[in-house]
Amino acid sequence: MAVLDTNLMINKYFEDIAKIPHGSYHEEKIADYIEGIAMNYGLKYERDQMHNMIVFKDASKGYEKHETLMLQGHLDMVNEKNNDSDHDFENDSLDLYVEDGYLHARGTTLGADDGCGVCYMLAILTDNTLKHPPLECVFTVQEEVGLCGAMGIDTSSLNATRMIGLDSGHEGETCTTSSGGRDVVITKQIMGEDNQSSVYVLSVKGLLGGHSGSYIDKGRGNANKIVGRILYTLLQNGIDVRLIDITGGLKANAIPRECEAVFASENSYDDISAIVQECYRDIYKELEISDSGLEIILSQDECDVCICSKDSEAIITMMYLGLNGCIEKSQAIKDLTIASLNMAVIRTHDDYLTIHYSIRSPLESMRNELTNQLRTIAMLMNASVDVFNDYPGWDYDPNSKLRSQFKDFYYQYSQKELKETASHGGLETGIFKGKMKDLDIITMGPDMNDIHTPDERLNIASYVNTYQMLIQFLETL
Repeated sequence: MAVLDTNLMINKYFEDIAKIPHGSYHEEKIADYIEGIAMNYGLKYERDQMHNMIVFKDASKGYEKHETLMLQGHLDMVNEKNNDSDHDFENDSLDLYVEDGYLHARGTTLGADDGCGVCYMLAILTDNTLKHPPLECVFTVQEEVGLCGAMGIDTSSLNATRMIGLDSGHEGETCTTSSGGRDVVITKQIMGEDNQSSVYVLSVKGLLGGHSGSYIDKGRGNANKIVGRILYTLLQNGIDVRLIDITGGLKANAIPRECEAVFASENSYDDISAIVQECYRDIYKELEISDSGLEIILSQDECDVCICSKDSEAIITMMYLGLNGCIEKSQAIKDLTIASLNMAVIRTHDDYLTIHYSIRSPLESMRNELTNQLRTIAMLMNASVDVFNDYPGWDYDPNSKLRSQFKDFYYQYSQKELKETASHGGLETGIFKGKMKDLDIITMGPDMNDIHTPDERLNIASYVNTYQMLIQFLETL
């Protein structure tokens, strides 16, 4: 049964796509769905091997000579769930529900980022009563894992000189610039050995997490860094620590909310627990404002193999020394972070361990500097470094005609001033600006909160109002 009023097409489309698994790298089925809509409505479209989609719609009557406009959003969502959820992101529908005027998905992310933009475009493409210039609706893939779809898409068939990016999370705001970024993965080979000692499980959970672009400067705890700090403290206090497994974080662009380290030790539970409790008191005091739900739990387990002491110490040292969080703020734009790292995902594999970092900065020199610092730490610990998904930032255009038009329109529409923002997150708008130098760009979207976490929620009234604002703005273009 639908939880939204599906007489409104943007609601119907959201209900539909919530039934289609569409996490990053798994966008084929939602692309099939969009292709089916394009065919049913006789719309020209293109689809590439990555499953990027471009759907074209002719201008409405009287708008034929107006400049072509691109609408753009991404198909993939971040798949994150609570530990007690048995949701299968590759097969299950999202379990939608409404509470206090907000749309949620039970125990999982909602996919409003960027399901809202997708549904806006589908509603516009299938409503022939609207007035608008020639439209090129671009649906990209793999945005959440490094803007890969935008970087890979062929834009040679696009004629747009103006662009509205629909991947934005606050009504009444438009973004004017965004950060560049890259992924860095440290790989450390590990040597195993037999274990006859006691086995302990150190768990950190209860953190808020959040998007590593939007929330990296909010002082929120990183579960991977906290585990590294506690393990390093154990070593410093003469505790025997031989790692067995570390699992922390889920996505490169999400601040890790949980991390678990399993290790062998000849020391007693009481000795280890005393140090862990002391660490908890210190860390809780540091994070009591940002992460009051912090939990640090020590339990016991069994395992007859472990990582040797030398490699365990190297891994713990890398976790402890590796930079994390906001590194530098802009001197030109108030409160804008211009350099950050997120120690995002840590995993042990059969004979190696990986630490995946997300680095953000609009300046290539800063991205290089932070990469070199990680490379140096890795080299000292006899580990290797791989760098990939490097993408450019989007520079501020003080003479944007489209932004000026939108500011005037928004004031007439709402009797409020449009808020201009600058993002530390990487946006596909920057990729398209790099490919299409003449693009004049704005962004817009409804109010949503806690994206990239299972607490993600969409303000339904804002979702509807922003769509009404968008279609009325199209009439002016």
